[in-house]
Amino acid sequence: MYARSRTNHALTAAVLAVVMAFTSLLAPATAQAQTLPGLVSGVDVAGHQRPGGAPINWRQVSGPGGQQFAFVKASEGSDWKNDFYDEDAQAAADAGMQVGAYHYARPAGDPLAQARFFASVINDGPATQLPPVLDLEVDEGLGPLQLAAWTSIFLKEVEAQTGTKPMIYTYRYFWYEHMNNTDAFTDYPLWLAAYQNQPPRPVGGWDKLSFWQRSDSGRVAGINTPVDMNLFNGTNSQLGQFAGGNYSAGGGVLEAFQVPDSDELRVLEQDNTKLVLAILALAGGAFGISQLTEAADQAGFGATDARNIAGHVQKLANEGELPLDDLAKMVIGEYQIGDLLILLDNAAK
Repeated sequence: MYARSRTNHALTAAVLAVVMAFTSLLAPATAQAQTLPGLVSGVDVAGHQRPGGAPINWRQVSGPGGQQFAFVKASEGSDWKNDFYDEDAQAAADAGMQVGAYHYARPAGDPLAQARFFASVINDGPATQLPPVLDLEVDEGLGPLQLAAWTSIFLKEVEAQTGTKPMIYTYRYFWYEHMNNTDAFTDYPLWLAAYQNQPPRPVGGWDKLSFWQRSDSGRVAGINTPVDMNLFNGTNSQLGQFAGGNYSAGGGVLEAFQVPDSDELRVLEQDNTKLVLAILALAGGAFGISQLTEAADQAGFGATDARNIAGHVQKLANEGELPLDDLAKMVIGEYQIGDLLILLDNAAK
């Protein structure tokens, strides 16, 4: 879910030159799963949660101690609809969950056309309770001012077509670097991705998160693949109020909460500089895939995850899709390994 930056090539070249001398790696840690009892938890799903079309068992997902809400990918661009959207949105609602739909933005395309298409999928489909979501993670060549204008047009049209104020999903690096940390959208609720133990601070002038995507590798009964895990910033009662249109409901729950220490998330919330430099070293020819695998392993990832990360990076490099300019910015900025993994995931989309 990434669009490559077309600027800052001088910075990239400079960083690559530094990388050639890079040899130090990250301290080891171990990874393990964790649960978060007592919080309002939910998932977001797309077609890849349905390998081979196998259904999600939503009653298991929402079973005792299970998930209370779900966001289902509805559309992408101006003409692509998730084949499983209607089925999953209806089944999740039937299982007693609060349900919302999200649209993956393609800013190279017309915002009005995309907003109208997204709205048509929602309006023609099962009833939803949570606000429609703009999933904004790629710039596709637009600068911050152009992207902000695109976003404004899309959001206003979705609201006009559905009668419901939408929500914005994004992640920290993208909002800082591609939206210039604009505070122009604080009238809309914020759903922020940040893979770490401690709830993240809001970006862009928001005073609170409404939802926090804390992991992309959760395991949930009823879903046969890893799935994104989310927390609502409020109580069950406040989630109901939020679903009813009171977007001021909630706040203060995540801010006061410290996730029990998790080795898995501790890996992701480390400073990402050394691992980014290892990736740039591979791009510049100073590292091979085995050295990048070792860097990921010593950062604390298990052997399988380390190989997967290195293989993904090598594939992106081979296809000319590695986001070099953004990686160079990450070396300078204060970002975490979780931010890096979201960036690399975006690069493949």
